[in-house]
Amino acid sequence: MNFRDLDLNLLIVFNAIFHERSISKAAKSLSLSQPAVSNSLRRLRDFTGDTLFYKSGTGVAPTRTAIMLAIPIRHALDTVERSLTSLRSFDPQTSERTFRIETSDIVHTMLVPALVALTRIEAPNVKLEFVLQPSDGAYAGLVRGDYELALLSNYALTDEVISQRAWHEQMNLIISRNHPLANSNSLTKEQINGLQFVMTSHTPMLREFINETFKANGLNRKVCCTVADTQSLYPLVATTDLAACVGQSLAQYFNHDDSLAFFDLPFELPAVEAHVAWLKSSDDDDGHRWIRERMVSILSSAYKIHMRQ
Repeated sequence: MNFRDLDLNLLIVFNAIFHERSISKAAKSLSLSQPAVSNSLRRLRDFTGDTLFYKSGTGVAPTRTAIMLAIPIRHALDTVERSLTSLRSFDPQTSERTFRIETSDIVHTMLVPALVALTRIEAPNVKLEFVLQPSDGAYAGLVRGDYELALLSNYALTDEVISQRAWHEQMNLIISRNHPLANSNSLTKEQINGLQFVMTSHTPMLREFINETFKANGLNRKVCCTVADTQSLYPLVATTDLAACVGQSLAQYFNHDDSLAFFDLPFELPAVEAHVAWLKSSDDDDGHRWIRERMVSILSSAYKIHMRQ
């Protein structure tokens, strides 16, 4: 007996026959012909090696094996039905769903405490699992199904995903206040070309995006160091002669002691938008809509608050 060879539709037929105690009544309840139900029963008998039902009066009665199977089959069908129903109609007060969410280190402190607190109030039985961005980027993990929601930049979006913007900001070049170029009014292409850069290792699409922009303007961005998390990038720049290309507003937020100098690039580096993204297959899911709307609201509000500080 190989479970993978079993047509699960046969379990629905079994459940109907067990409940109705009649082949003809089961066929009517399933909107199937009586021969179709009889054929399904024959296939299920072949699979189990048991007759399952025998003639009894005007209908049928279950064998001992059928009686033993009835409860787990009914339970399995009920579980599947409840799961599918919960996808169509999500009640946060009663749902026990688990949502798996990708987040970067820099967004983690903004999102997680607020989203967990809100979920505990609105959906006390919902579970949240947060996953740090993988080395090959958030988009790859989203498409693989590693998580249901991810933070993606606008340049990482494709037709495979749907998204909603949480915030956007301009890119700046930052160096230490102690850097020899820190007191310059602006930086020339030649000066930028002579800098050594640090970047984060978990944002491959951002790295490629910036590198291509530099190349398009005749520059070669020399990266001599990569760090595993974004937050450590700012103090590293502040205490070395390294430079970085970062979002202006978030960098200002982490520039607590005014140890960073900010410069506009002498060419256009388009603004970066942060999007909450999900696969098209999840778009009509009420529960999915519930969690992503709260994510967008929290991130948008947190961004505005942080940028005023």
